[in-house]
Amino acid sequence: MTAYEEKQALRASMQARRREQPAEVAAAASALAQRHLLNAPCWHKAHSIAAYAGVRGEVATDALLEAAWMQGKRLLLPRCGAAPGHMDFVACTSPLDLRPARFGLLEPAPELPPEGADAPSPDLIIVPAVAFDRAGNRLGYGGGYYDRHLARAGAHTTIIGLVFSFQIIDHLPVEPWDCPVRALCTERGLTWL
Repeated sequence: MTAYEEKQALRASMQARRREQPAEVAAAASALAQRHLLNAPCWHKAHSIAAYAGVRGEVATDALLEAAWMQGKRLLLPRCGAAPGHMDFVACTSPLDLRPARFGLLEPAPELPPEGADAPSPDLIIVPAVAFDRAGNRLGYGGGYYDRHLARAGAHTTIIGLVFSFQIIDHLPVEPWDCPVRALCTERGLTWL
């Protein structure tokens, strides 16, 4: 099996596990995972945070987004561009800035300006995934959207993967462009790698 085939099989299996997870179990695990992150020093120190609006069985991020807005942090959320693999981060100041978009996502409204290429990297980036391995390597959805941004993150930026504990596996096939995260946060806690 090639690395591509292995990744595709793992994507299908992990996404099925997320779909099959009872809603109340997913909600409880999401709440715990978010609480672990909200209690972490890296959250408290961060002035700017790039996150995502959890959908399609991902760990929910509603408590994180609400906390960022309530605490006056600069919150950046992703918006997919027209070109495949292109994504911008956009500053959002409330849930009113979000709109339903393609892929079943909630994204910043089209009229909100994206961060410029010369904008400083956020202090903290919280990324979703289909799976992570124990070294922090990420298996995304296959479009390369996050890979391009993570490669440009500043040295001061902390990158954390937010997933359910069953999404962490021993080993993933790694490509040269993959950027590992520095920590993994699940319902079981925040683990630095």
